Amino acid sequence: ASYIIKRTTNSSLLKFLFWYSIGTGTHNNPSYPLPSTISKSMLLLSIVDSALVAINIFNAFVLFAQLHPVESPLKKHLLDRMLRMVSGFHSTNGVFVVLLSLLCTTTWSATRYYQEDDAAMLIRAIISGYSLACTSIFVKLSHQMLKLSIDRLLELEKEVARHDICNFTPPTKSVMDALMTPYKPFISVESTGLERIPSNTPHLFVSNHSLYGIEMPLLVNQLYQYKDTFPRGLADHIHFATLNGPIIRAFGAVDGTKENVDALMEKGESVLVYPGGGHEVLKHSKVPRYELMWKQRVGFARCAIKHGYPILPCACVGTEDMFESVCDIPVGYRGLVAPISVTKPSKLQKVYFWFGAPIETKQYNGEYTRDEYAQEVRDKAKMAIEAGIKELKARQANDPERYTVDQYKSKIRSKFSSSSVSAAVSDDEHSKED
Repeated sequence: ASYIIKRTTNSSLLKFLFWYSIGTGTHNNPSYPLPSTISKSMLLLSIVDSALVAINIFNAFVLFAQLHPVESPLKKHLLDRMLRMVSGFHSTNGVFVVLLSLLCTTTWSATRYYQEDDAAMLIRAIISGYSLACTSIFVKLSHQMLKLSIDRLLELEKEVARHDICNFTPPTKSVMDALMTPYKPFISVESTGLERIPSNTPHLFVSNHSLYGIEMPLLVNQLYQYKDTFPRGLADHIHFATLNGPIIRAFGAVDGTKENVDALMEKGESVLVYPGGGHEVLKHSKVPRYELMWKQRVGFARCAIKHGYPILPCACVGTEDMFESVCDIPVGYRGLVAPISVTKPSKLQKVYFWFGAPIETKQYNGEYTRDEYAQEVRDKAKMAIEAGIKELKARQANDPERYTVDQYKSKIRSKFSSSSVSAAVSDDEHSKED
């Protein structure tokens, strides 16, 4: 602390707080005597530093509100709060006062630095100048934003997001396969029914979601590597409010809104949807494994009917058998819980995928608003997926190499067996030569 104080100005806020935090212990220290009164210079610098901190915190909030993804459910609330705070400054002379104060502080701090060669003044001048530049930019942006309503701002951002969605370029197959590297030592994949997927035809892939959503990149990679199809996954809004947003966006996932689905289908993109959504990903420990939790959702069926997209039912089994539930923690969002589960090496196993026959929707002539049509398509997809899950469970139960440990054992035995055969053949050839 003494070193820090010595390197800063004699009348800085840090030294002032240090003096009063250690109390009478500094009375006997001639290097840092405790002042009897607060100097005007110290009080001024304390106010300046506090103001700089407050301005930069406000600028950080403005930046966070503007850069927050439009798909996030927090976006509208953040913009509303930001515009309310900004409008208070714009309705008065507050903006002019803040900018003028920052300009004066920058000039005064730089002048003091050149006069006294005070490092603290240099730092204060840099921070003040940076704050002036950022605040000037945000004032200009907020002035333009105030002329528009929040709904209009969100609409513009969504238009830009849809443009990015439609112009997405998937990674190459080699890159996609390399991204699966963390899975390969622990999880193998077996697919059934890939031959049922027609080539050069966009589909709406509908599947069950497994615990934690581990299977999604594996499913996308299977379709991409073997059928040259890169389906665009529909994700819940909450994903884009977390650090998970950029990751799933790199895999082509988009916010699961009707507008985004319409944009993708109008372009002829294949789409992947999990009607169970977050309720299947964050499945309660009391819910049976692989049980569909669709409730009465028919949105995916309406989109398929509207655009005449064939629905291709998919099923997945394997990931939920790797985990043993410990507890469920309520998250306070739409009744979801955060399931805490554990696994162990002996539980790691193969993931099985099943692809069914396409379910056509063109016979409904685009009448997506009719509830009976949507319900009928939904029920067909659900029955097909449940049948696929049942088939995969039977295949899983009879697979001698279901577990990863057994797969490694089989590879080792095969390697030793081939080595023994090679050695036997070599000995036989030598005996013939003799």
